[in-house]
Amino acid sequence: MKKRFIYQILTAGTFILGSLAYAQVSNFTQLNYRGTSNSWNTQAMVLVSDNLWLTDVSFNGTGNPDRFKFDTSFDFSGNYGDIEGDGIAEADGADILVPQGAGDYRITLNDTTLEYTIYKRNFLEVFFRGTPNSFDLSQQMALVDHNTWLIEVTFVGNPGDRFVFDSSQDWSGKLGDTAADGKVELNGGDIAITEAGDYVIILNDETLEYSVVNMSAKNFNQVYLRGTINGWGSAPMTFVGDHTWEIEANFLGQASDRFKFDRFGDWSEFYGDNQQDGVTEVGGADIAITAGRYRITFNDDTLAYTTELLSAAELIQLGYDYSKEMTTFAIWSPDTSNVKLSIDGDTFTLLKQPDGNGYTDVYAIQIYGDLNLFEYYFLIDDVQVRDPYGRMVIPGTDTNIVVDLSLTDPVGGRVAPPALAEREDAIIYEVHVRDFTIHSSSGVDANKRGKFLGMVQPGTSFNGVSTGLQHLKDLGVTHVQLLPMYDYGTCSAKDPEDAPGCYNWGYDPENFNVPEERYAVDPMDYLGRIEELKTMIDELHANGIRVIMDVVYNHTWVIETDDGNGGRQFVHPDGERMFSDITLDYFNTNAPGTVGLAGTGNSINPRVAMVSRMIRDSLEYWVEEIGVDGFRFDLIGIFDYDDVEAWASYLHAKYPDRDLLIYGEPWNGFATDPDEADRVRLGTVGLIADSHVGCFNPKYREAIKGNNDDGTGGGFAFNQVGNIWEIQVGSRGGIRFSYNPTQTVSTWDSMFAIDPEQSINYVSAHDNLCLWDKIEAWATLNNVSDPVYKKRITTFANGMVLTSQGIPFLHGGEEMLRTKQGIRDSYKSPDSVNQFDWQLKVDNIDIFNYYQDVIGYRLAHPGFRMNTWQEITNNVSTFSPFASVIVNHIFGAGNNGDTWSEIYVIYNSGPNTTITLPAGTWKVAIEKADPAEGNDRIVSGSILAEGTAVTVLYKD
Repeated sequence: MKKRFIYQILTAGTFILGSLAYAQVSNFTQLNYRGTSNSWNTQAMVLVSDNLWLTDVSFNGTGNPDRFKFDTSFDFSGNYGDIEGDGIAEADGADILVPQGAGDYRITLNDTTLEYTIYKRNFLEVFFRGTPNSFDLSQQMALVDHNTWLIEVTFVGNPGDRFVFDSSQDWSGKLGDTAADGKVELNGGDIAITEAGDYVIILNDETLEYSVVNMSAKNFNQVYLRGTINGWGSAPMTFVGDHTWEIEANFLGQASDRFKFDRFGDWSEFYGDNQQDGVTEVGGADIAITAGRYRITFNDDTLAYTTELLSAAELIQLGYDYSKEMTTFAIWSPDTSNVKLSIDGDTFTLLKQPDGNGYTDVYAIQIYGDLNLFEYYFLIDDVQVRDPYGRMVIPGTDTNIVVDLSLTDPVGGRVAPPALAEREDAIIYEVHVRDFTIHSSSGVDANKRGKFLGMVQPGTSFNGVSTGLQHLKDLGVTHVQLLPMYDYGTCSAKDPEDAPGCYNWGYDPENFNVPEERYAVDPMDYLGRIEELKTMIDELHANGIRVIMDVVYNHTWVIETDDGNGGRQFVHPDGERMFSDITLDYFNTNAPGTVGLAGTGNSINPRVAMVSRMIRDSLEYWVEEIGVDGFRFDLIGIFDYDDVEAWASYLHAKYPDRDLLIYGEPWNGFATDPDEADRVRLGTVGLIADSHVGCFNPKYREAIKGNNDDGTGGGFAFNQVGNIWEIQVGSRGGIRFSYNPTQTVSTWDSMFAIDPEQSINYVSAHDNLCLWDKIEAWATLNNVSDPVYKKRITTFANGMVLTSQGIPFLHGGEEMLRTKQGIRDSYKSPDSVNQFDWQLKVDNIDIFNYYQDVIGYRLAHPGFRMNTWQEITNNVSTFSPFASVIVNHIFGAGNNGDTWSEIYVIYNSGPNTTITLPAGTWKVAIEKADPAEGNDRIVSGSILAEGTAVTVLYKD
């Protein structure tokens, strides 16, 4: 038996039956075994130690296959199985398969952790009998693996120390070793022990082989591994008994990989191998080794060593790759080889690694020991830089933190996202974490307001209306799109404008993979910050809501200054705080002082392969570790569409069951781009439809409401019909006239989508005037004061969005007439401007009810959400019977699984108008800005459609 296995068993912990005394501590009053061996009847298990239950079972191989469960009752109401097959039971889990066929097994369950074991055995019990216990029955061995029995015994060094095994209690099962060959036989001779020490003794009851390891026998107090793997630093090896030290090491295949052993860690006594024959000498030569992950052992008595290849070299992960035994740190540095790591006050030189796994110019080092919560940063040409892949950072500094991510999962495990059959089933609600609950009217606990946990505090209300999480559930949205929630630079200690009450949307990233500290209850609780974010996502999932993350990979934070004319000025690259001191290869090559494609002077350039890979790796981290369900890309239009296609295709291939939503703004930061034809635009996004990438539909938005930043240019919602063509096209999901997925169309063509999921339909978002402020600006400009009419404009505008093909998007608060006091760009306005004042919901509950009801209709009726270009083309007819009226006749609603066979949707921008209906009897679902007005009343021939309103009729 290998010493490594012994060490693993000892560190994992074992139990000994002893006299089978009943323990007192348990979470269950009883526990039964049920399985194929007893026709699923109950077999009582025995509580053998605190929280640990045990039973012995024989399987005859006829269960086809043999399997079992645990049951705390006698009627299966308390049954436990194993859904994941991971050794942890769950209530109502799947049957547990017997691992090694017919035979005798011992089964245990811990009623606290719900971890269980099932080990095959040939002996019912094994006792150790020897000089330490006067050969009596006081020491029973533990079954710790299939056919494997273990005991720890101390021999004091008496002359004649010896022992035997006994598989009975009467010497009839005595097992000894007459030949002293490591294999016992019945009635064999006593096994001699010649040296005092603490021993681990193991017996295999199938092969009858045994091992005896003196866990006390060592000549050195410590041994260190030094080599190219760790920059010749000191990696402590683990003592596993019998003079043997062990370590696992990942050699990456750099030129001349080699190592040595060091007794004291200071080179005063080191061991190499002059002959390369597996035996070291003091002061010996470096030991050469090839690429791979190895288990390396060193014997401090014989000075022999071994190198056991476990696998191919594990690929480098940029940033840090943590385990309790060691952490690998790696960074991309294309300009210099002077790359160092500072951790916990010590500095190490990183070595260049072989190119591979899509990475180039990577420098890395492995540091041994458990580094959880250690502070670190990189040095590039002796200048401190953050880790671009860091997962945690000390607020206001450039110092990152190593985090054991396994300690950040919420208690009870993660919650899977709710099902999403088709992406067109999504209804997106955009909200800022702070805005949503910072106002006292949110009903959220004071310490959670504006925080991740405030987003999901259950059961909050204000003056009789629901707020917070319950509001989202009542509204019926399927996704929340959260404004940036990663670590951003503004309102931090490094921001000259930082002050109490500092506010920002967060479109100025520093560490892309670090949660923003301002949204954590305790910003300095590094594990807790990630756990709170995961908890928010899990609670949204548990309440039927998916989470989309707003990501800003197009630029990084730069300190902005006043340009002297009331505008914003950016200095490139001196004001940039994330990548400039690593390499300028991260950025587009704009001249100093220019704003670049992102409008901030530091736009990211994914045409550099390692920059593109960084973005892909970051997206993967947020899906894999944090659990988000999609991404909204800020200024996706600065990226080449083939880069975006590659990122999306990778994510969908790796997470095919996640049904991720990926979309963005198909424009740049108001820059002239010589590579316009290569970027994501309305005209090019159809080329990447198979990668499920969509974009905001600005043509439909502006056709509905006119200009974005003032009251002019009123669109269809304001009774202007100049863009009626864009209304027709937008309400059909922006699909192209012809199905031509390999061709581009005009850059800003309103008929751009190859699939309706590519059109994100909206009236307003965080940028520009919010919808109510737009309505007020238009009303002021046009001397309109009728409050009822102004309200009807908002229900008309988003009523169109919510009944159109494609994916609807709502700016949070529109459903209660949220205002930002006329500020069109509130990115750094105070809470008084941006916060949700829940009194608005009380005052405008009729508006909320309208949104809620129309959302309910959309969710209930797939006719509003056709899934393909072909389905819309074959089942929806769009026309304009009057200059101010658009009709969508969804004559094939039933073809998409709808209980309504036909749907007739009328958008009337003019006065009340009589609309002729197709033949047959129709029922009215929605009319007059109040879905309840329809009340399924029956009409035929024609209907009077109210102006500035959506009317919906249907046939069963």
